[in-house]
Amino acid sequence: MRILKYSLLLMPMILAACATQSGLWVKADVTPLQFNQDNYVCLQESQQPFGFNQGGYGWGPGWGGYNGYSGVQTNPELYSACMKARGYSWQPDIAASR
Repeated sequence: MRILKYSLLLMPMILAACATQSGLWVKADVTPLQFNQDNYVCLQESQQPFGFNQGGYGWGPGWGGYNGYSGVQTNPELYSACMKARGYSWQPDIAASR
């Protein structure tokens, strides 16, 4: 029973690790400073709020008022679109693509 409980807790983390594609953004003749600036801007532009409230109609998005938990998260599609718009392309790790 204990093994089942721990495996159910660990399964989402294992699946998330497998779903994360490793690699890097590349662009010809870009300096580390320029990459860091572009990366920072794209991270800022791709942040989206989220939260869950504990009142009203039960659990759901908490965009206003009291939120039991709220914060921001990076939208990977927006981040990717921003980096592509700045001339970068995604290069997956060779080991990850096999």
